[in-house]
Amino acid sequence: NIFFYDPSGSIYNFSIIKNKLIWKFNFYKKRYKEIPINIKLKISDENLIISDNLGYLYSLGINSGNLIWAKNYGIPFRSNIKINKDEIFILNQDNKFYTIKKMNGEKNLSLETFPSSIKTKQETNISLDTLRQNIFFLTSSGQLYSLNNITKNLNWLSTISLGSDSGSDLFFSSPIIFKDNKIFFSSSAATYSINANNGYINWQIPFSTYLRPIVSDNFVFLASKDGFLLNLDYQTGKVIWSKSLYKIDKRIKEKKIGQIRSLLLIADQILVSTSKGYFFFIDYKNGKILNYTRASKSGFFSNPVLVDKKIYALDKKMRVLVFN
Repeated sequence: NIFFYDPSGSIYNFSIIKNKLIWKFNFYKKRYKEIPINIKLKISDENLIISDNLGYLYSLGINSGNLIWAKNYGIPFRSNIKINKDEIFILNQDNKFYTIKKMNGEKNLSLETFPSSIKTKQETNISLDTLRQNIFFLTSSGQLYSLNNITKNLNWLSTISLGSDSGSDLFFSSPIIFKDNKIFFSSSAATYSINANNGYINWQIPFSTYLRPIVSDNFVFLASKDGFLLNLDYQTGKVIWSKSLYKIDKRIKEKKIGQIRSLLLIADQILVSTSKGYFFFIDYKNGKILNYTRASKSGFFSNPVLVDKKIYALDKKMRVLVFN
């Protein structure tokens, strides 16, 4: 089943096998009809956990679509949702970190961090080390935290550079990825590999993007929205190859294909999606374009996901698209 939402805040459960809509739910009704709703979804057991840009957090039954609980925390949520066992982890717009009970939405812990003086729509990010029960989160003011979920103590805190030419305290980052006791992310100033034990920098390169990196056993793949692609050595951060998507082929123009929206690693290929509905298949070894196609004329509403050798995406006409 695919769970997705539209700009009005309606949430859908669509069955791929039955090729039909199972249920539709809208928490907002007419009260917020003039406000675009930005939602995050997270599946956990038989629950669908939802956060939004109005400060609501609520839970639906996956099979029924019925509302289990709903809480208003007052401040818009900006981060992804992470869940470990019975706890939800989330950050609000003011960089306040919460741990919340999954069964009823009640607060377990709230942690005040450094707020950003400029309110932006940039997302903040959370990642988990479930083995050591550590939580890592990066705020919009450029503070990277490591918190132990058992003791509730701070392991370490690191300040990430905003960049000397930023001219303000405006900060953004890509989603952060935890792998092999390392933390990977790109910020408004650079891309980093961080030691998860102490917060020290393993390596950094002067490349900035808000797009989620691909981290494999040997490589780190990065892309900027304006078409620049990099393959880095996992251990050292050394650039193995770099390509400009719009300069590889004269027929490929940003105005035509749009900006890069996401990266996925599929076997020996990198799948790049663009804002105007294009898929590019790129050889991970050298950055060569193997193939490309326009998968949706209306463009993508969601980033594609890969499940069981099929690619799923939602286009701007709110159609579920499935590709081999």
